[in-house]
Amino acid sequence: MAILERKIVHGMTTLCSHIPYPRFVLPLHKHVEFEIMLFTKGSGKQFVGEGVSDFQAGDVALIGSNVPHLHLCDTKLSPSTADKGEERESCAGEAIQFRPELFPTYMQDIPDYRPIHNLLQKSQYGVRFYDGGVYEDMLGMLDELDRTEHTERIICLLRMLDRLHRCRRTELLSDTAYNSSNLMPDVEEPVHKVYAYLYNHFKEDISLKDIAGYVKQNPSALCRYFKQRSDKSIFQCLAEIRIEHACKLLAYSNMTVSQVAYESGYNSLTHFIAQFERHTKRKPSEYRAQIRL
Repeated sequence: MAILERKIVHGMTTLCSHIPYPRFVLPLHKHVEFEIMLFTKGSGKQFVGEGVSDFQAGDVALIGSNVPHLHLCDTKLSPSTADKGEERESCAGEAIQFRPELFPTYMQDIPDYRPIHNLLQKSQYGVRFYDGGVYEDMLGMLDELDRTEHTERIICLLRMLDRLHRCRRTELLSDTAYNSSNLMPDVEEPVHKVYAYLYNHFKEDISLKDIAGYVKQNPSALCRYFKQRSDKSIFQCLAEIRIEHACKLLAYSNMTVSQVAYESGYNSLTHFIAQFERHTKRKPSEYRAQIRL
């Protein structure tokens, strides 16, 4: 069975992203990131490596780097129940996906990191956690993760992993451990080329035609490919790059908001403010005031 190689596109300030899954639609896939999955709705089958197990709302799993996995909802597995008048809840989950580079290279040799190293080693089999209260604890820490950045965000992730390490009731999901050594990106891969183009030209007026010409792909096909592998559109990523640059200018320069907008690739101040609020939940002036306290 073909395995989709996914590229997770993180924000510019983190290599640890919270990604909601209002439904499970991805085929069998893998990615460099480790993944903590909190199943919030429904029930179904979780395929990890060579193993398969049932999941239901309230379950917690940890999936290793580059481990193939797939989630199938019971509503997909047993569609005939709908014909009999049985209503089944659709599936949903919350994922925390984080890069191996967040951890020291020789983590196994550092006593302070050894418990987390052992946990991540076990995750190459896929691990399910069944201790009472672990799901609720992880949801609480996920809420905290969403409100933090930089060092505090890493600390929050370590606390989540420590909570999982301390679980006593666990289950390995596969008999085979998959190795996580394939970390080098393919610079010619279209997603990487798109991202490189966006970083180099975000201050300019970018069109899909320009990007597709650079990558040498059909524009529509490139959009589908990028979305499938990153869970974001090309122009969502462009907006994130521009807003991150604007945040730096607001924090470290004395430019007016209009100047910041222009230097970040926006020709319309109104559009810039709307985009900024969408991404940061604050107006540019509010962000500047808070960051300089």
